[in-house]
Amino acid sequence: MRYPDSHKAQTRRRIVAMAALRFRAEGLAGVGIANLMADLGLTHGGFYAHFAGKDELVAAACGEALRQMAQQWRQRLESAADGTRLAALAEDYLSPTHRDFPDSGCAAAALAGEIARQNPAVRRDFASGLEPLMAILDDARRLDGGGMAPEASLALMVGALLLARAVPDAELSRRFLDQARAALAAQRG
Repeated sequence: MRYPDSHKAQTRRRIVAMAALRFRAEGLAGVGIANLMADLGLTHGGFYAHFAGKDELVAAACGEALRQMAQQWRQRLESAADGTRLAALAEDYLSPTHRDFPDSGCAAAALAGEIARQNPAVRRDFASGLEPLMAILDDARRLDGGGMAPEASLALMVGALLLARAVPDAELSRRFLDQARAALAAQRG
């Protein structure tokens, strides 16, 4: 049976979307290609019709997850009131819901530690995925009339979320989120 021309592209998108969720939830090492493909009802061998190897999938999945995050941030930026854009982004990002559901959250907070140990090409692709997030943070700073550099804002947000997820003490976790939100909200010009 011959598949429509669009079938291969649709299948690749399904693999990337599932990998983006699973990598964020289970980590890069926690996701095997055979299990990922089986969960999609596909064969392990079929993976290689779409990707040269796991590194290519990691880059595509991280890119997709970061693209989705940038799209959400752009929408939030556009809906926020004047002078509150960075605070609005921080409110959403540094929330208990985002902390508690890494599979649908930010790939930077979920995977940066593992990405740091990947090959240079994967690390470059990951860094490229961060650029739109920093551009949005820079837009928020400009529209709000001041604030810290976008790299500093992103580092504060990702670091606070990462630490809030890592500690077993619920009160300390909450304080990481609250204090980072307060620091970002105080950055208005």
